[in-house]
Amino acid sequence: MELSNSAEETDGNYHGPWRFYYAERRRILTRLAWLAGGFVLLSLLFAVEVDKHPSLGNTLAVPLIILILLLPAQWFVFMWKIGGWRCPRCGKRFFISTFVNNPLGRRCRHCGLPRLKKSDIEQFHYDQR
Repeated sequence: MELSNSAEETDGNYHGPWRFYYAERRRILTRLAWLAGGFVLLSLLFAVEVDKHPSLGNTLAVPLIILILLLPAQWFVFMWKIGGWRCPRCGKRFFISTFVNNPLGRRCRHCGLPRLKKSDIEQFHYDQR
């Protein structure tokens, strides 16, 4: 089993937590993308069809308002869950320190543990079989 430099820096003990992190991040971002796509489609349908069918405007307004409220709510859920993710090594919040909140950071703000790349996790998973 051969791992890249970033995987070697993590001592190889944290593959499970990183796999969970990437699965959670993918799930939340997928939900955010679906909500954004639905918002765009409903907005286009509303803009095009409301002049032709005025009664359709009231029907489309309710789901459009719901999506307008859900999009920022889902973004805050993403920031809360990913930002509050705990470092596998030190147990403190990985992406947040006193003056910095960077949910896309590459290293733990406290102990310096590098974020394992998703490709390294998948390579480790395949090598275990």
